[in-house]
This record gives sequence, structure tokens and C-alpha cells, in this order.
Amino acid sequence: MLRLFLRGYDRAYRWLHGLSIPDALVGPVLRVRVTRYRGRPLTLGDATPIRQGDPIGDIHLDNERVAAFHDGGRRSRWAGLAFRRAFHASLLALAEQALTSPRYHAVRAFTASTIFHEGTDLMGFEIRPVSSRWGARLVAAYERSLLAHFHPLGRRRPGRYRFGEARQIWISRDDLIRRYAGARSSARGTHA
Repeated sequence: MLRLFLRGYDRAYRWLHGLSIPDALVGPVLRVRVTRYRGRPLTLGDATPIRQGDPIGDIHLDNERVAAFHDGGRRSRWAGLAFRRAFHASLLALAEQALTSPRYHAVRAFTASTIFHEGTDLMGFEIRPVSSRWGARLVAAYERSLLAHFHPLGRRRPGRYRFGEARQIWISRDDLIRRYAGARSSARGTHA
């Protein structure tokens, strides 16, 4: 019963938040919606200010596509490597779109609230606490439920107790372009 509820809720959430439209799909595993920032003003590490009402990109994983990495009985280690490559490819695609698509021209930064924040600083994200402790716990409980639903081992998966509270990850539009659109351009230049 819980599986049906989670699958239905996930689909309803995507539809209600504009994550089901084709423009929201970015690269192999990301869905991004453009929304307005509603939190307290903040300044990112590269000095990008984020104020109430500023357009931001809200990043979500495409849960079904991520779950597909375990298809065919792939071990978690290989599925994890495949996910890392797909996430990196999605960041490259997002940077390219941030540079060229009118959809992202006004966006100040990209963010997500997630339990999967470990190591995102190595990809250029800043890790910050979620504004409310209750919100952090709610996001964490929801994402752990999704893991139990979408992971092939469900609640028996190794490391299931590892994920505590959710955190917010942030990267400014300029920093995303600098890190990832530049990397793609450099790679094209070396293979030309």
C-alpha cells in the first residue's frame, strides 16, 4: 500500500510543481523547475546574493530513472558509479541550458533539499542547513521512504541508517556555468 501511495505522490508532486513538462527534464537524471525564492536573504560563497522573490532553479532527481540503474541486478557499487556519471552529465546539460536557454537566464542559483548532500561540495555545491528543523526531518523521512520504495533491496539495503537530516545544496548560476559549461567547451576544444 505504501508503495502505491509513494508512486502516486511522486507523480502528483511532479505534475503539481511543473516537473512533468519536457523542459523540466535536464540530462539523464535531473528535473528542474524555475520558482521564486521564499526564504531569508542569503549570500552564496561566490558573493551571489539571493533575495526573496529571486528566480531560482529547484533541482529534483528523476526517481524512476535513478532506480533504473539497478535494473538487471546491478550491484549497488556499479549502480552508484552509473548514477554519479549520470548526475555529472546532468550538471553539464544544466550548465549548457543555463548558458543558452531563456528559461534560465534570470535564475540566480540552483538548489535542492536532500539527504544526499555528502560529497556535493566536491561538485561545487555549498551545503547549508534546511531553514526549519521540522522541514529537514520531513524531507529526510520522505526521501528515505522513496529509497525504500525505489531501491531494489528496499528497507534491507546496506547503509539505510546513514541518512540523517536533509540539507540544502546551492550553486549559483554563474558558478555552475563556470564549472560545467566551461568544462564541456574545453573538452570539445581538445577533441576538435
